[in-house]
Parts: sequence; C-alpha cells; structure tokens
Amino acid sequence: MSHAKGLLKGAKFNGRHSTVIPSAVTAIEAARDCPYVSKIALGVITPLRAGKPHLKFNPVSGGLKMQVRGTHAVQILWLYTTRPDDVIAEITRKWAP
Repeated sequence: MSHAKGLLKGAKFNGRHSTVIPSAVTAIEAARDCPYVSKIALGVITPLRAGKPHLKFNPVSGGLKMQVRGTHAVQILWLYTTRPDDVIAEITRKWAP
C-alpha cells in the first residue's frame, strides 16, 4: 500500500506510522489542508472482504475518529479539532471513493 510522496509531511502528522490505504489518500489530503485540523494520527489498517468504499466519523474527546473503508481494507485516523462538524463537512465534500 503506497501513497503520494510527501503526503504525510508536515506538522500535523505524528510520523510513527506511514502506511495509508489508497481510498484514504484523498481524505487525508483534505484533513491535512483543513484549517480546523491541528493534528492527524494514522491508525490501524484492517483487511476486509471486498466492499463499497465509504467514510464514517465518530466524535471523541479532542476531535474525531475517522474510518475510511476502501475496497479491501478499513483504516482508522484520529483527527484533532475543536470544530468537528466543519471538518466532517469539508472532508466529505472533497472525498470521492
């Protein structure tokens, strides 16, 4: 699983984990470019059977838990923000499976 070079560069990333599923690239770019997101932490990737890509957001203390479902895997991302509704709207608008 690869991603565009430089995708995970910048102050918003923690740098510990660098694997991204292809379906998450656009969502990560949208989160990175969103002025309301202060930090992005990449989480686990779980392989799944083939399915339809989609996004799912859950509010958590300090931000959002975002699940990106790709065709064969799901990836969890943690978005630190004080404006979760604005972040959800922006990422959803820019993300396309």
